[in-house]
Amino acid sequence: DLRAAEAQLRAAERIRAAARAERFPTLSFSADYGAIGTNPSRAGSTYTVTGNLRIPIWQGGRAAGSIDQASAALEQRRAELADIRARIDQEIRTAFLDLESAANQIRVAESNRDVARQNLDLTRQRFEAGVADTAELVQAQETLATAEHDLITSAFSHGLAKAELARAMGRAEETIVQMLGIK
Repeated sequence: DLRAAEAQLRAAERIRAAARAERFPTLSFSADYGAIGTNPSRAGSTYTVTGNLRIPIWQGGRAAGSIDQASAALEQRRAELADIRARIDQEIRTAFLDLESAANQIRVAESNRDVARQNLDLTRQRFEAGVADTAELVQAQETLATAEHDLITSAFSHGLAKAELARAMGRAEETIVQMLGIK
């Protein structure tokens, strides 16, 4: 989108330059050389040279209108380009914040998993000592499974955030190839 907007801006600049050039005088020449007569052996030479100078005196209003129209189109293209650049900047910032958030979620999920493992170990020790029953042990195992599921979900979100940042930066294809290990 950015490259297309830049190309449209360059085209609008050229259109405005062409509209300004409508005010310039033009000079043209033409020449003709030939033979005239009824018999080729007695033919006489004929030639014509003309010059034409065109000064657009009466077309000033039309040229001014073309220039104004081209200038307005140019300003519109500049505004569109600025809008696209701002949108890209905003997308990159948002993707970067999402990536940071996903990295923090992974750290929290790893911490929760470690706590759930410690809790399961303590519950097993209490169960072996006869202080806890199987319900507590099953609950601790379920808590660990949930924590591991949360870690997997966080890792998935982190991968998506990386892909979104790469897309926002315009490097999605090469980043996805690197992430997937495709050669």
